[in-house]
Amino acid sequence: MNESPSNDLAPEGGLRPLSDAGLDDQAIWGLVDGAPDGIALVDEMGKILLVNRRIEALFGYDRMELLGRSVDVLLPERFRQIHRAHRTRYRVEPRTRTMGAGLSLFGQRADGREFPLEISLSPLATQAGLRVVATIRDISERAHAEADARRIRAVLDATSDALSIFDADTLRFTYANKGAADHVGYSRDELLGMTMLHIAPEFTEATLRATLDPLLSGEKSSHTFATVHRHRDGTDLPVEIVLQAVSNPDGPPRAFVNIARDISQRLAADELLRRAEQDVRVFEDRERIARDLHDVVIQKLFAAGLGINAVAARSTDPEIVQRLGPIIDDLDDTIRELRSTIFGLSARQAPASTRSEIQRIITEEQGVLGFEPALRLDGAIDALPSHIVTELLPIIREVLSNVARHAHATSATIELNVTDRLCLRVQDNGIGIGREPTKGNGIGNVTTRATNLGGSCHIRNAPDGGTVLEWLVPLNSAPASRNQMR
Repeated sequence: MNESPSNDLAPEGGLRPLSDAGLDDQAIWGLVDGAPDGIALVDEMGKILLVNRRIEALFGYDRMELLGRSVDVLLPERFRQIHRAHRTRYRVEPRTRTMGAGLSLFGQRADGREFPLEISLSPLATQAGLRVVATIRDISERAHAEADARRIRAVLDATSDALSIFDADTLRFTYANKGAADHVGYSRDELLGMTMLHIAPEFTEATLRATLDPLLSGEKSSHTFATVHRHRDGTDLPVEIVLQAVSNPDGPPRAFVNIARDISQRLAADELLRRAEQDVRVFEDRERIARDLHDVVIQKLFAAGLGINAVAARSTDPEIVQRLGPIIDDLDDTIRELRSTIFGLSARQAPASTRSEIQRIITEEQGVLGFEPALRLDGAIDALPSHIVTELLPIIREVLSNVARHAHATSATIELNVTDRLCLRVQDNGIGIGREPTKGNGIGNVTTRATNLGGSCHIRNAPDGGTVLEWLVPLNSAPASRNQMR
């Protein structure tokens, strides 16, 4: 402590007093030794000349263990070589500065443990040469706090939601996470010079402050609403915003937390749901219409056809029979068209298996037949090509309708066999067919559908009475064109 700093010289050349309180060396040393930061004095070669009590506490050494040793003993091994280079450069251009600005510095305790520290250097010119005063501060708590803050920022940046904090008075953002920058296309630095008014076009300053007033007064703890964020390219992103006031124990809130979530997918899903609900209502109406057509209209037409057919059968007037024949055929065509319309109206339903569709037709026709036909299935019925199934189902309905109208049967059997071809065989115990089995459009339609698929249709009287129909179609047949179907 006897070395005198040259910059403390009075104008007359004498030492300038450190205080007018008449402090002696013991008082001055007590001031250094009681400082809250560690203080070390080293020479230009890095040898320790002086340490205070705080240095002993920080590094776990007795001061007598340090005096005369290189200051490198206070550093981890990996820093010692580069520190010697720094010390050499500092000797050439000594000035008061922070050591290792922008770098993470660590000290090493006597037991080998490391801790983060901050070092300030001050040159001291003495008669004995350059001396350097190193002020050392343990920043472990600050480093832990900064690490916690980095972890929190990493968590906030990991979310796709836009999170920002803005000042209650200026409305300017004081913090913005990565999500906030991504939402609007501005960098975080750019956002820190902006307000919500720059990115929320639906707000004016007056409406925004009116929205914040209930939070400032404590009337509400949070406020949720939907608006849009305008991207820097001009596009608008629909968002849901949650505003919360940051509590302030000394008075009204001084800041607000703003959390914005992209709701474009939710809105798209809501629109799809709305359309789906609308479609359901339309489909329900279509199903009701289809049901009414089937249960009421077709049954009335079918009954009318049966009545006209009965009149024609009992009539002995050839002219009446000739006139009634086309009417019966027109009714048959009308019923087929109605059934096609009903099928179209019900097209929204999930496709059922071929087996269940055949059973459904049998159940529907049972009412007009007066009995339930027997059903025998053999082979991969449900694996039939769709274009064959499209033709098969109307054929079964057509044949059963003909049995009901013409056969006067009390039983019928439907057999389907699938190998390399489909064989549909329908036999009833009715009166059989006359000399003109193709009379009427029904039989002609069945035959035409088979021919269009590269197959054939045969109708004959059964040996024990009744009629047998065989409808044969190869499985590798091509779908019939619309013109063929007509």
